[in-house]
Amino acid sequence: MKILFLVPDGVGIRNYLYSNLCKELISKGFEIQLYHKVSKAALLEIEDVCLNISKNHKRLPDLKEGFILRFLREAPAYARLVYFSKVLKNDSIKFFWSKKPKTLKMKLFYFLCKTIGKLMSINYKLIRFFEKRYEILTTKTSAYKNVIADLEEIKPDFIINLHQRAPITTPVIMAAKALGIKNSTVIFSWDNVPKARLISRPQNYFVWSALMKKQLCLLYREINPKNVFVVGSPQFEFHKREEFRLTKETFFKEYKLNSNKKTICFSGDDVMTSPYDQIFLEDLCDALLNFKEEDRPQIIFRRCPVDFSTRFDAVLEKYKHIITVIHPDWRVEKESEKNSFSLIYPSYNDLKLLVNTCLHSDLVINLGSTMAHDFAVHNKPCLYLNYNPKAHKYWSVKKTYKYEHFRSMTGLDAVGWVNSANDFYPLIKRILKDKNSVGKDREIWLKKIVNYPIEKNAFLLANTIISEIHKN
Repeated sequence: MKILFLVPDGVGIRNYLYSNLCKELISKGFEIQLYHKVSKAALLEIEDVCLNISKNHKRLPDLKEGFILRFLREAPAYARLVYFSKVLKNDSIKFFWSKKPKTLKMKLFYFLCKTIGKLMSINYKLIRFFEKRYEILTTKTSAYKNVIADLEEIKPDFIINLHQRAPITTPVIMAAKALGIKNSTVIFSWDNVPKARLISRPQNYFVWSALMKKQLCLLYREINPKNVFVVGSPQFEFHKREEFRLTKETFFKEYKLNSNKKTICFSGDDVMTSPYDQIFLEDLCDALLNFKEEDRPQIIFRRCPVDFSTRFDAVLEKYKHIITVIHPDWRVEKESEKNSFSLIYPSYNDLKLLVNTCLHSDLVINLGSTMAHDFAVHNKPCLYLNYNPKAHKYWSVKKTYKYEHFRSMTGLDAVGWVNSANDFYPLIKRILKDKNSVGKDREIWLKKIVNYPIEKNAFLLANTIISEIHKN
């Protein structure tokens, strides 16, 4: 029997194709084929990891959205943000509408989407009417016709989409329904549900936690809870796999780190999420100068994998005696593809870099990222950055922590909070003396976010897929 993985971009490669999911499915006699939009280099990397995966990869056809089709996607998305903000009583959800069009044409287009979307949000049936129109109109496109032909050739028994927000996958889900092929999607990340980017409606949904299932069914009333399966996310399993772990001495020697010093990981965000990361990093370095040199912690700087900006260069040069840069090993075939979300992909080697950075650092500092969870797997604390280094017309750190997914830490001492640059020194000093003096509930928070035990999530997802394939 054959399982078809939809891979609309490179980000899903690590979490699913590098995990034990493929190994589990292949070991039980299933053939795995990719229907993708990634580079040839990424495919070769996947084949090296998933040794018995089918080499008969198919490339997803482009979905060309004209004015009407794009409007039917964007206007309901805004309507859902307005609707979700009312249901969850959280106005910050509207901040996910981050469109900043530059041309007059696009400004008018998004003004229309917002205006109609706001009217649409008053009645849930109206939202669903427009969303269904979008799905129906994708079946009139050349992409849909090409997908039908591809699926008739591939003949998969089951389809799983690795990123629920990619419009390019909609024709595939619609074609699967038309051909009677069982189909599903994962919810890619812990914050994705309230973002209103569930583009199509497959038969089954694989979610991280009971909390995510509850939220998905609350916000998307048309989804039957019986079709939502809590299977966790395989992205944290790598931390539990011995083949990725190096000794501290080996890892530190490779990157010329001092094994006798405490180590802080500063984990960067993308420019949109945290435009002043370079100032945060400089503030941290300034704070570390308060330590005596022999007691001064060293910093591992791991930038966001999709941030290729030069904004950190001056700080990294100024504090090179404190900072060691360990770049994420995410790749592109051509320099011109660096800004392409679909063509950038993680190497398998990056898993080793991530695991050992977490394993051998004493704490992580960042602005609201999932690295808090990666460190929590190792029962290590996180400090969330919580101040504005500069005034900004659109951005404020206060907006960030109002997002719905951070409500999951309500009532928990999940992380420490750096509320000003002056907080770095006392917080770090306290943590290095006692890691549980800050964020002692980090593991409780992690268990709310993702199904436990995390090392069994790929196994659970594989068995759930198999069960659904055999279900009448």
